[in-house]
Amino acid sequence: MQKKALRKEYLQKRKSLSSQFVKLESLKISDVLSQNFELEGKTVHCFIPMAQNNEIDTWLLIDRIMEKGRVVVPKANFEDNSMTHFYFEKDTELAQNNYGILEPINANPCQTGDIDIVLLPLLVFDKKGYRVGYGGGFYDRFIAQLPQKTQLIGLSVFDPIDEIKDLDTFDKNMHHCITPTEIYSFD
Repeated sequence: MQKKALRKEYLQKRKSLSSQFVKLESLKISDVLSQNFELEGKTVHCFIPMAQNNEIDTWLLIDRIMEKGRVVVPKANFEDNSMTHFYFEKDTELAQNNYGILEPINANPCQTGDIDIVLLPLLVFDKKGYRVGYGGGFYDRFIAQLPQKTQLIGLSVFDPIDEIKDLDTFDKNMHHCITPTEIYSFD
């Protein structure tokens, strides 16, 4: 299936889920991540969930990561579809941007080379570890800047599809994707 069709189908699927179901599945994903990946002393980049899109609730993950390591959150630049990255602390203030996304307003910047793990938002992923996001390319640009050592871990309430048909040269597959019941690993 093509990305555009997948994006539409899976955004609709996710929006049809109850908020209670998403909360429950998010808790399971958080448990799987914290039980199976070393977070001690790590700097973990994590997206702040967009409730209006029924995204995985990463707040519990953020709290768990902060007990063991450091959390970094993104701030989007919609002029060039890039992101800057900031350390998230207990006292970090957040403000909603024009697209309803919470972003840090009083945080210290983080360099991409300091990030050990990136938790990736996605709508759907395939059995080779490629993902479909919202289509802005923010994370594709970000991933291209990361050092080779950085682990890319997707978070999904859905299992993988067989194949995303229209991959681009800049698409990079994830190392892992966590669902509520399984960890998928890719080469």
